[in-house]
Amino acid sequence: MAGVGLYASMPLNYASNAPSDRVNIGVIGLGFGAVNMRVMLEGNPFVHCTALCDVDQTRLEEQAGILKEKFPVNAGNVKLYNDFRRLLEEKDIDGVIVATPDHWHTYIYSEVIKAGKAVYVEKPTGKTVAECNLMVDLQRKYKNVVTTGLWQISVDYFIEAFNILKSGVLGDVYKAHAWITGSTAPVIYSAAPQSIPETLDYTMWLGPAPSRPYAKERVRSWRHYWDYGGGRQTDWVHYLDSALDGIAALGHKRTYPKSVYSVGYKHPDTMTEVPSLQTSVFQFEDYHIVWEHQVSPLYNRGDGVAWIGSNGTLVCNRRGYEVFPAKGRDDKPLIEAGKKEGPYANQYNHMINWATCIRDNNLNTNSPVDKGCYASLLANLANISYRTGGESLAYLPSEQKFRNDPEADSYIFPDYKNNWTYPQV
Repeated sequence: MAGVGLYASMPLNYASNAPSDRVNIGVIGLGFGAVNMRVMLEGNPFVHCTALCDVDQTRLEEQAGILKEKFPVNAGNVKLYNDFRRLLEEKDIDGVIVATPDHWHTYIYSEVIKAGKAVYVEKPTGKTVAECNLMVDLQRKYKNVVTTGLWQISVDYFIEAFNILKSGVLGDVYKAHAWITGSTAPVIYSAAPQSIPETLDYTMWLGPAPSRPYAKERVRSWRHYWDYGGGRQTDWVHYLDSALDGIAALGHKRTYPKSVYSVGYKHPDTMTEVPSLQTSVFQFEDYHIVWEHQVSPLYNRGDGVAWIGSNGTLVCNRRGYEVFPAKGRDDKPLIEAGKKEGPYANQYNHMINWATCIRDNNLNTNSPVDKGCYASLLANLANISYRTGGESLAYLPSEQKFRNDPEADSYIFPDYKNNWTYPQV
């Protein structure tokens, strides 16, 4: 059974953004999708937004109005859809941003791929382990220009941090620590039946997820329910991805951890399902990675990734990076301290990269699907460990199963509902 392939390098393919052949983009899901589209139009004058799709008519019209007002030349004639299948029938669309809730990612991605269009799929790529593997196999067969929403690989702070790691100055790097901060506060809302808004196609919103009575809290905070998302572990897979990129910069080839385990805390009164706080440990042969959603900041930062070596620690996030020297027995620093701070980075360079790769028919995007699916798959493994009681799991990629753990195996494949069929290559 096919699994996620290994990668040898991390391409950073910045091309000129001078106007050239027109690139037409459609967007499915207007949360992050609308933000991505606006960033893409700001940086790429040859890019045009020609179609938008959302199951919420109010949001669809609002976002279309914003784009038309801000980009009258490049988005003035955008077409609106409530069904992504109708959008994909548009022959002149070159690329599609898929930014729906996670439970829709793989199915829509597969339809975009088979329609012959480029894809920007938001993180996490797949909601399950099997879906991550399937997405890689689809791109390998059809060879579309694909990038993922794990955009820190395109941020200068991280690129410079990876160069520091490549220099070997940190010595023996045995650990990477990725974290975000949050609250333990419970989410509580009325369990009384709620009416579905007239402007929302709730049946289409559910799609392959199990049928549930409508609750606006579930729809608005869908990441906190297992039917649709994987909590902060998969939402903030950004920092696990960057931790892995740093490990690759040190010369380690992509491999799978010997074991994964994850534990967490959930307020007893909360009505959400995923853990409020979570710690996941990925044990590899020569190093380990810890991912945490916790209350307290680390290194005076509310989020980031730290690579910890025998000579010091390198910390990086979207505001910059810093080197913290370790001290020798003489109490003198083993390496030179260093720091760079600047404005909060966004996905600008990442969107430029995808746009130019579409224009140039270049498959080597900054975050190809096998790279994005590798991090997403590991995050899914951690959630499986949490859901099976914090067990230490050994994933066997060639068999797409765990070693001697049928309960954990039951989470590998999704169970599509409501007459939606799991995609095939």
